[in-house]
Amino acid sequence: MKTATAKELRTRAAAILEQVIKGDEVIITKRGKSIAVLKPIREDFGKEFSPVGFGQWKDREDLKDISGWLAKRRKERFPR
Repeated sequence: MKTATAKELRTRAAAILEQVIKGDEVIITKRGKSIAVLKPIREDFGKEFSPVGFGQWKDREDLKDISGWLAKRRKERFPR
């Protein structure tokens, strides 16, 4: 696996993404600590990935219905 610093990612994004397109995984580091991994998307990517429901929000029941959650939040912010 290759590594790149956060600064290198900002300045050489196109070259780093070309490496990812070729199939390499690139570890992004900041101040010497690994913070992210860039890797190619698998063919079955969409089957198991959900944009909501990972990390700290994975167990939140109120986020199962995103449209309802957003409508509720907007209603509270912008009364009509």
